[in-house]
Parts: sequence; C-alpha cells; structure tokens
Amino acid sequence: MPIEGFASSAIIDQLTHVLTSLSADDRKKEVNKTKAVYAFQVTNAKGKHFFVVDLKQAGKVTDGASEAEAAKGQPKPDITITIDDGTFVRISEGKTTAAGEFMSGKVKIKGNMMLGMKLEPLLKRFKKLAESLPAAPAAKAPVADEASGAAAQEIAVKGYEGSVVIAQIAQVLGADEAKRQSVLKSTNAIFQIDLNGPQGVKSWVLNLKPGASAADVVVPGTAAQNKKTAGVV
Repeated sequence: MPIEGFASSAIIDQLTHVLTSLSADDRKKEVNKTKAVYAFQVTNAKGKHFFVVDLKQAGKVTDGASEAEAAKGQPKPDITITIDDGTFVRISEGKTTAAGEFMSGKVKIKGNMMLGMKLEPLLKRFKKLAESLPAAPAAKAPVADEASGAAAQEIAVKGYEGSVVIAQIAQVLGADEAKRQSVLKSTNAIFQIDLNGPQGVKSWVLNLKPGASAADVVVPGTAAQNKKTAGVV
C-alpha cells in the first residue's frame, strides 16, 4: 500500500507482506506473541495518514485517510502512536530510537505505553521474518539500538526486550539535563513497568517527577522497593 508522500508507508508494507505471506498457523503464532492492536497516525507537511496493525486477532493491516477508515473492520487499538513521517523512517533506519523521540515529544503515545516500548523489538522480529520470505518492495524495518554505557547495561536485561528501550530512556534523560527537566515537568508522574521474561517478572521504575536526578530517573526494581508510589504499566 505505497502512499504518495508518506515514505514510512513502506515500513507498514513490510508488515503487510509478512502477515499475508505466512501460513494461517504461522500467522496465528505471530499474533499470539504480540496480542495487541497498534494504530499509527503518521503526519507530514501535506496532512495525515492512518494505519492499523492487528496483531491480536486476524493478523491484518488496514489504512485510510481518516482514523475511522483505517479502523474499519479492525479491533479497538490498544495503542495509538502519532509520529512524523520522517521520524518514523529514521527510526526504521536505526538513525534514532523510538524512546528518544518519545522523550523529545516527536512521538506521542495514547493507550498502553508499554506496547510503545515494544515497537522496535516488534519491528525487528518482523524484519527477520521478512528476510526468510520472497522479496517484496518494502523499507527496512527498524533494528533496536544496542544499549551502551554502564547505566544502560545495568538496566537492560537479557531476555527482556522492552528493557533495552527502558535503558534508552535512561540514556536520553541522563545525558541532557535541560531535556530531562522539561520531560519531568510535563509528565509529573512515576511509572512502574513490569516485564515477563525467562526469569519471571522483572520491574523498573520511571521517576518522571520534577527534580529527579539522572541516576534516579530510571531504576530497576518495584516502586515499593524504591520507596515510590507509582502506576503499573
């Protein structure tokens, strides 16, 4: 579904190609790995375009010039991501991260924030699937950047894909004092993120309250362990 003026539509094309090329059984397996419906509102200088990716029931992709058109026949989205076309492409090319762009305000999330953190690992998985299928015109799907730095290595845990994105958030907020204080002021909340993995449930706390230091903004453990009061994501 190449959309004129929207380079990022090629990213969605790749998802479509994979889902339509898989057998019914394999498609069901991929759906069961995600169990979520992603809606994208992609913007550029000329306007908006909408995509809905159902990875919860049928495993299909729809699009439209309006939100209602794209959502027709699809389950209710669990998350809606509003993103600039160019930003989506840069994320797909590995030139930036979804976490970094979210913190800078270029990516907006409505709904389950944890699903937003899983976007890059999700697209990375579909890239690998696409490589095993016959070639189709599509943009390269994003590859999650490897977390670097001592703090990020402590936060990122092997086997917990979402923790890489949590580590990226820690890096972004830890590296730029002005950006951190701006995000903290606009968010003013504390979140506990729980992830299932090979060692059971692991937790991280995002302290997005004004005044939080670089070392305190993302810490491993539950809110109770860190003596914080938080909503659970």
